Order: sequence, then C-alpha cells, then structure tokens
Amino acid sequence: MKYLLALTFYFSVYSMSGQLPDGSVAPDFTLTDYYGNEHRLYDYLNNDKTVILEIFAAHCPGCWNFHQTNILKNLYNTFGPEGTNELTVFALEHDQWNGFNAFNGIGDPWTTQGNWLEGTPYPIFNVENPDRGVFDDYNLMFYPVVYVICPDRILTRISTQSSEQDFVDRFQGCPNILSTNNTAELGSIHFDLISSTLIIPKFVDVKRVRVIAITGQVVQEVKSFPNPNVGIRKLPQGIYLFDIQTSKGSLTRKFFVE
Repeated sequence: MKYLLALTFYFSVYSMSGQLPDGSVAPDFTLTDYYGNEHRLYDYLNNDKTVILEIFAAHCPGCWNFHQTNILKNLYNTFGPEGTNELTVFALEHDQWNGFNAFNGIGDPWTTQGNWLEGTPYPIFNVENPDRGVFDDYNLMFYPVVYVICPDRILTRISTQSSEQDFVDRFQGCPNILSTNNTAELGSIHFDLISSTLIIPKFVDVKRVRVIAITGQVVQEVKSFPNPNVGIRKLPQGIYLFDIQTSKGSLTRKFFVE
C-alpha cells in the first residue's frame, strides 16, 4: 500500500510539472516507424501539416484507455492523407526493449494492454536506442502525453481527457502558413549579414519574429516593428529559421549565417 501511495504521488507530482511548456518550439526528430518507414517531424511541418504527437507505453492502462477512444484514429482518417490532408499523427512508444509481442497485445498486462497495431492507421514507433534522446528533448516525465504541433513549430499539450471536438478545435486553431502567393504581401524579405538586420519591406502587419536555431531553440523574439529593419543579435555561424508571424498567418524563412 505504501508503495502504491508513493507511486501515485510520484505521477501526480510530475503530472503538474515537467514536459515542454505550451508555446515551446517542438524539437525536430527523425524516426523509423514500426513498418520501416522514416519520418522527419519538420518535413511535415514545412509542408503545412499539423502533427499530433502522442507518447505512450504499451503496458500503461491510461494510454490504452485513450487509445480505445479512437480519437486519434478518427482525426487521422478525417484530416490525414486519406482525408483533407491537414495533419498527421505520430505515436511514440516509450518502453525500452518492447518488440512484436507488446505491440500485438501478446503478454501479461504489465507488459502490454492490448494490440496497439490493429486498426491503427497512423505511424506508430517502437523507439529504442540510439533514438531515445527524443524523450529527453521533450522532457518526458509521464505518459500518456499528447501535443498538438502547429506548422509554425509551436506546440501545446492537450489532455487525453479532452473530447474529439476539443482536438479538432485545437489543431484548426493553428496559425496558417502563408502560401507562396501571399509572401509578396511582405515584400522581398532578406537578411543583411553585415548589419545583422532582417529586412521586411511591408512590415505593418508583422506581429512577431522568432529566430530559431536549426536545433529548434528560440534564440531571439522580437515583438516591436517601428520600421522595416528588424535588429537581430549577432548569431554564431549556422542555419537559422526566421518565423514571421503576421495578422494573416505565419511564414518561415531559412537563412545561413557565415
């Protein structure tokens, strides 16, 4: 009984802390799913897809209960590649050394809660070494945990107690990426390396600029635009993403700093 109380306390404490806070930039990852297909998170986001990221464990009753609601399945079928093609779902399994049996529901309840593959249309991942650093990147403290990652790479956590409509509302609330045709509304954007200045000729509608390292870390955020010249701190050599948020959506541009 003492053990169970301690365990309950442990998970309740970490359910109130840890994890990446809402508004964080989602760390990128490249993983191979259970069927051998490789997926890179940022490739989907760069193609204007919202990604719903679930982290679960095969033995976890709460994870299985959420799985059986079919919320992620329904979202994927309606809004995924065979539907409106607005989003995808990634399900990452946390336990080490799980294999065929755990994913197929073969074994004791403390090993697996059921067949996780049957009827699951979205990519599901058996994350083992050397790829388990993804859980550190997302500061995993408990499971299940579900994030909605918008195309601008900003994530928010959504409770597994939420309704299917809550999920729909959350992902449809993502800021739209400006289409190529609409980028002209901002003029010819360029980055002056000498003065370390981002120049946005038509800056009036710009609400925020984030400078994001290729690792996903936000290194600077600017929210005031009195003129077209946005001062950027001197950046170390590397590749950076400039996430430009406007009243009509967002646009991401990549620049090389030498």
